[in-house]
Amino acid sequence: MTDLRSCRLDGHRNVPHTLPHWVAWLAFGVGLSGAISLRLILLAKAYRPELIRLFWYMGVCGNMVFFMFRSYITRRRRRLIMDLSLMEKMKDPDNLCPEDYEAIKYLISSLSASKEQWNYAVIFVFSMAAIAWDLWFHMTTP
Repeated sequence: MTDLRSCRLDGHRNVPHTLPHWVAWLAFGVGLSGAISLRLILLAKAYRPELIRLFWYMGVCGNMVFFMFRSYITRRRRRLIMDLSLMEKMKDPDNLCPEDYEAIKYLISSLSASKEQWNYAVIFVFSMAAIAWDLWFHMTTP
């Protein structure tokens, strides 16, 4: 049976609210623009050198903002798991209280709303394209 002493009875104050969907899409867009900008430096180097610095700043700032946001989300998830001792409680489902269920619901919702996997996939594809283009360009240019 649940030990209510381990549960907060004051309205689930430990469980953070889920951020609006637009926040995840904004973070995805910022991260994606940063990743693409860094890969565009190679094209700028070949065709428009004056844009190198712009792409570099856009890439570094975009990546910095994206990874700061990802770090914030990860800290929220870890803190929630630790504050409510969810890993320990999961060993025996009878130990879970309503706040624990709210926490698990938040974690699942947060993970399912994340655009992180798409960002990583696009970064990989554009990185491979940038490497291939750079190798091709240097092999064909005298």
